[in-house]
Amino acid sequence: MNLAAYKRILFIGALWNLLGGVFIILATRRIFASAGLPVPAPGAYYWSWIALFMTFGLGYYLASRDMYRNRDIVLLGAIGKVAFALTFLYYYVAEPGQLPLFFLIPVIGDLIFATLFVMFLRFARARGYR
Repeated sequence: MNLAAYKRILFIGALWNLLGGVFIILATRRIFASAGLPVPAPGAYYWSWIALFMTFGLGYYLASRDMYRNRDIVLLGAIGKVAFALTFLYYYVAEPGQLPLFFLIPVIGDLIFATLFVMFLRFARARGYR
């Protein structure tokens, strides 16, 4: 891949987080109802998680504008995406039926983006950016 492709990937990563956050905000009740679960309470846990991943989306947008300067945002994003996916998968297995199946979509998406982000970091490093 080239620099322009990675720029698009980071921009799409920003949209993934930001539009995904808007969708989840608008569809929270439907998502949990489809799993037969109440919306998480207290709400601070759930809504702060959404605020955090939307903030990461803004970070990916900033990184897409100047990728070499913002490599650390990309690194933090890759770490955060893997940490989210592993934590979610652990609880999905350990506490069956307690989490909506719908949330496996962001887990898979985040693992794909984490892989792409690491590929960019390796690309940047090969060009002398450490």
